[in-house]
Amino acid sequence: CGATVGTARYPLPATLTLPRGAALAPAAVLVHGSGPSDQDATLGPNKPFKDLAWGLASRGVAVLRYVKRTARYRGLAASELPTVNEETMEDARSALALLRRTPGVDPDRVVLVGHSLGGAVAPRLAAADPRVAALVLLAAPARPQGVLLLEQMRYLLSLSRRSPAEQQRLLAEVAVEAHRRDTAP
Repeated sequence: CGATVGTARYPLPATLTLPRGAALAPAAVLVHGSGPSDQDATLGPNKPFKDLAWGLASRGVAVLRYVKRTARYRGLAASELPTVNEETMEDARSALALLRRTPGVDPDRVVLVGHSLGGAVAPRLAAADPRVAALVLLAAPARPQGVLLLEQMRYLLSLSRRSPAEQQRLLAEVAVEAHRRDTAP
């Protein structure tokens, strides 16, 4: 069924998949990796978050998944781009709150399932919210996001036809942005 998470300024469409017949179901919030993504984490023909939601619901677990802010609000000016805290952590906290007040969901058995970047921030979310029942980390990085962002950009630029000078300029911009995101509250 449809739902909304996020902030008043940036509401996000969400999908709540409920198990049949469960009186008080445990529940999971699916937290996205980096980059814009729909609620299903669609990549080509694959929809891993939808598959997880249906699989878990068939086993008695309610699942909430939502459109990532950068996917819902494409075209934001550079000055309006959300930080990791805003886009990933705020929106996941909103999803947790929604699940806990959903009839039929056991508010004491709500789990965070973080993929990639979502897996990197899930422990911080749980540390700040002792009501998180458990964590599931899928492909969670073991290094700071800024380091990973630079590595990803270096790789992508190596595949491009940009001049070495242009590659260096773009890497410098990414380094500044990576530092801003790693140090944002």
